Amino acid sequence: MKQNPESLTIMDQTHAQAEFTEADRKGIYKAIFNRRDVRGQFTSEPVDDDVLSRILYAAHHAPSVGYMQPSNFLVVKSDEVKRRIHSAFVEAHEEAKAMFSDEKRELYSSLKLEGILESPINICITCDRGRTGPTVIDRTQLKAMDLYSSVCCTEFLVGCSG
Repeated sequence: MKQNPESLTIMDQTHAQAEFTEADRKGIYKAIFNRRDVRGQFTSEPVDDDVLSRILYAAHHAPSVGYMQPSNFLVVKSDEVKRRIHSAFVEAHEEAKAMFSDEKRELYSSLKLEGILESPINICITCDRGRTGPTVIDRTQLKAMDLYSSVCCTEFLVGCSG
């Protein structure tokens, strides 16, 4: 039985379509070419659970090598946990700063590299390297492909949230 397209959610409609329309393609290119660093634009506005769910759902469907889907999502809303995460970031940031020469250290120090405390939620993406066992299609020679799959997932998450 074929469903009426108007009764489908946007996610169901996406799965139901076999090909992209010209408008779809233009939308994808617009999103790709208009992406910018957003770390300086964090807001304290709450993120609606429906929006968060839609973003995580899309990120989970990002391409992965051998369809291993190695990514996990940890959603952090607790201010106390965010403070602990920020503290760990500050420590790592100071270590990284020390690795640069004077001129590059100054540039590195001026960059906005996080929005941990400003944002209402933090999403930590982890890579479960053992989820699919020791042998995965297309990861037989390049063992880091699961890491690349998690990077792709991160790109999807950022792209969907912008």
